[in-house]
Amino acid sequence: MLKVVIDTSVFVSALLSKSQVSSPYLVLQAWQQGKFTLVMAPQLLQELVLKLLQLGVPEATIEELVSVIGEIALHISGAYEATRLDKIDPDDNKFLAAVFETKADYLISLDNHLLSIKYYHGTQILIPRLFLDAIAIA
Repeated sequence: MLKVVIDTSVFVSALLSKSQVSSPYLVLQAWQQGKFTLVMAPQLLQELVLKLLQLGVPEATIEELVSVIGEIALHISGAYEATRLDKIDPDDNKFLAAVFETKADYLISLDNHLLSIKYYHGTQILIPRLFLDAIAIA
């Protein structure tokens, strides 16, 4: 089963989108349908919850998402650190660390700092649309 780290930007886009055919929404749908394993570290979940609260996402929606993540994601310690983006956007390092810790197959993001790397220790970094194309072929 593919292991995938999803950047907060993808979750936010999916949850705030009015469209059920947007690529970020379809990525989350594919995860919930068991097409890949979501990798989740404590730091990633904390950032996700805080960002959704800041954006006014209803607490019930956040609680439901956290519950689903709790049930079907691959939870990791988050003990690794990455420094690749220290000078550009140090907050993004936690996603690279999760990729490294699990040897994830993909990192899905809408963040240009992450996307510009393209590969990190063998993990491909893609926008949601290209990831959906990749898993449709696999």
